[in-house]
Amino acid sequence: MESGFTSKDTYLSHFNPRDYLEKYYSFGSRHCAENEILRHLLKNLFKIFCLDGVKGELLIDIGSGPTIYQLLSACESFTEIIVTDYTDQNLWELQKWLKKEPGAFDWSPVVTYVCDLEGNSRTGQQPWNKSPYLRDNSCSTLPSMGRSSQCRRSQQRRFLNEENPRQIRTKWLP
Repeated sequence: MESGFTSKDTYLSHFNPRDYLEKYYSFGSRHCAENEILRHLLKNLFKIFCLDGVKGELLIDIGSGPTIYQLLSACESFTEIIVTDYTDQNLWELQKWLKKEPGAFDWSPVVTYVCDLEGNSRTGQQPWNKSPYLRDNSCSTLPSMGRSSQCRRSQQRRFLNEENPRQIRTKWLP
């Protein structure tokens, strides 16, 4: 019986993060389902991190994909943010943005929208830009702990240090 899911090997070798970002995160003025879904997600993340006050020392985003939208409202609420993903190509795409490399995906329309939600933009002026804050907020990428046993062991020692346990709060989207 054939499954409707893509195999992990196919996903690892054929997923193109740039095509994915262009399709679902090219946030513009056009009205389409992708933009409406993204607006809904951003409003809920704003509520969780800014209005409800979820915050802490460390945020680990598991399965980040090549995206940062989920971190924008959280970046001022956590001292350190770590993103992980199953595929190296997604992490490379994130690294390009973090390092401001040429060809990195342009998240500025999404950042502007989040700044507007948070009341951080002023009419006629550039909105306060969260991008440098997120880049400087100890945001780092980490290969998926599920794929590499060597990485998993070293990262478990780093993050699950019994001398300095960390409490991570989670809250699901409504």
